[in-house]
Amino acid sequence: MKLLVDIGNSRLKWGQSEPGGWAFGGVFPSDPRGLTSECERHLAGLPLPAAVLVSNVGGAPVGEIFADWCSGHWAAPVRFVRSEASALGVVSAYSDPAQLGTDRWLGLIGARRIQHGACCIVSAGTATTVDLLDAEGRHRGGAIAPGLAMMRAALGELEALGGPAEIFDGFFCNSTGAALSSGIVHSATGLIRESLLWATALLGAAPELLLSGGGAETLRPHIETPSRLVPHLVLEGLHAIAEQSP
Repeated sequence: MKLLVDIGNSRLKWGQSEPGGWAFGGVFPSDPRGLTSECERHLAGLPLPAAVLVSNVGGAPVGEIFADWCSGHWAAPVRFVRSEASALGVVSAYSDPAQLGTDRWLGLIGARRIQHGACCIVSAGTATTVDLLDAEGRHRGGAIAPGLAMMRAALGELEALGGPAEIFDGFFCNSTGAALSSGIVHSATGLIRESLLWATALLGAAPELLLSGGGAETLRPHIETPSRLVPHLVLEGLHAIAEQSP
């Protein structure tokens, strides 16, 4: 068994990779102040992994804490996956491939594994990222915007817009909380709609829309285009790499 770990800005997601498939394990906060105890609670009971493959966009301190815990608990090798110019049929659009976040890179690899046609990958996490992958596996670039929670936190700092978020029905709302929720969600769906228009013009045909990340299910009902929900695309990419690793 190989342990797959996706460390984000707010959460750590993990899974177990075996020959021929992988299984989602769970999720817990990636706050460095409590990470060691969270690892003990969620991971200590697992069998000794042959290797630990990690995507870390949560920062070096979090990565160090996690690697130290793995070394102390299992003495298992920990590999922090880095973005590359090309791998597993995917070619990066970045002139400096290392500048592409590993979560986005692994999302591209995961998407290529499950979808061989052109696709537009939306990851709705702390940030909302959009990446375009053509049918030949070439990354055509991407866009990054604040995530749903980040937008809500930024607007909530304004006294007149403070208060709890509210459920909204339709675009225009008759209360401030609902209007905030509507504006935040439709800002994200507007980015997705615009991305699909640009992608279709660039490729000459509409790509499949893949939705990932914690906010994907919130956005999906408000997107007119048919979409495919792939909640753990980074782990899918890590599994693809795990299968190619000794």
